[in-house]
Amino acid sequence: MNDTTALHLRTLKDEVGNYLWNATTYTILGKPVVISEYMPDIELGNKPVVFGDFSYYWIIDRDPVSMQILKELYLNTGHIGYLAYEFFDGKLIRSDAVKAVKISENA
Repeated sequence: MNDTTALHLRTLKDEVGNYLWNATTYTILGKPVVISEYMPDIELGNKPVVFGDFSYYWIIDRDPVSMQILKELYLNTGHIGYLAYEFFDGKLIRSDAVKAVKISENA
């Protein structure tokens, strides 16, 4: 989740009045929370929270790191530039391991 979603979830309480968010351990219901600015805000139709076992998300190197020397670009300054790139891929191996929470209207 992002910071906006986390701020909203910090105000939620269970049926006996205890906060779901534990500020000391940074957890919700005992599960650790990871903040990412790339998650969408908590708005209608968005999926701002992803919950599950991310050990089933595998990241695979497709090509090793390639490097190129850029002498011409920095010739006037006496420097040498380097350009490196790598291709990798990721896939969720077990689809039921991670679920996204979608925001919808109350019926």
